[in-house]
Amino acid sequence: MELSSINFYIKLDHILQRFILYSISEISGTPFKKAFSEMICKNVALIAYLSLLIGCAGSMKQIQNEALLPEIDVIQVKENSDEALKLAQEAKLDVEVLSNKTTELDNKQIVLSEEISSVSAAKIEEIENRLSYLVEAFKDLQAQIKVLQAMPGYTPPKSVSRTARKSDPTFSPSSAADLVTSSEYEVYQTALRTFNNRQYDQAIKLFDDMLNQYPSGQYADNACYWKGECFYALGDFASAIVSFRKVSEFKNSPKADDAQLKIGLSFLKMGQQGPAVEELKKLVDRYPGSEYVTRAKKYLDEIK
Repeated sequence: MELSSINFYIKLDHILQRFILYSISEISGTPFKKAFSEMICKNVALIAYLSLLIGCAGSMKQIQNEALLPEIDVIQVKENSDEALKLAQEAKLDVEVLSNKTTELDNKQIVLSEEISSVSAAKIEEIENRLSYLVEAFKDLQAQIKVLQAMPGYTPPKSVSRTARKSDPTFSPSSAADLVTSSEYEVYQTALRTFNNRQYDQAIKLFDDMLNQYPSGQYADNACYWKGECFYALGDFASAIVSFRKVSEFKNSPKADDAQLKIGLSFLKMGQQGPAVEELKKLVDRYPGSEYVTRAKKYLDEIK
């Protein structure tokens, strides 16, 4: 019980004492009655004080109980808070571990994707280059056939039936050997074989020797082209462009469209998209019938 309850009992005691004294004052004042009245006053006062003490004791017990209740709640709340904090910290660690694993997986995926993309691009470029080399080799064979056909001693093949005898050759092996044993042809074939073996530095020297000996020879434009391919394979794209441009100096060269494509690709490799677009467009405009027009248009679309 609070302080207001204690004040209430004190006031009640005063009121009882006054009431009793007032009642006794109305009775005649014999000694017996006077002693009796005093005894009543004391008993009443004692009862009042006992009631006051009992009320105070009850109030104090209630106050103590009320004081203990919040303390128990606080302890429980503290324990719950500690447990919640512990769980939150564990959850935070789990989230960090998962986040690190996710980041690691993302990085691995990016690296793997880049490797796949790089390998694919390299393989595609290698296949395209090898295909280009095969096309050029085929063109070289056609050029050599034309040279053979133009040389003295060549007899055009006659149309024969399937039942014709095999002993009727158009020309003898000895005469064919004589047609392809020129020194220029030998030097050119040696340089070309060196290129096919990917010995690019040595091939450049051989092509240079050939061009010095036969600057206007039958295979001079081919030598300039393949010399450019050597530089392109070595990553020296500026030198490759110089060699490829020399091909166009030879009139009606069968390598002109090939060289024009490589000029554009060399600029692309150097990161110069403007000149690359210009050179690729030259290929499309100057050589509309070239087998490389489709490839040039593909690169132009990719640049856009």
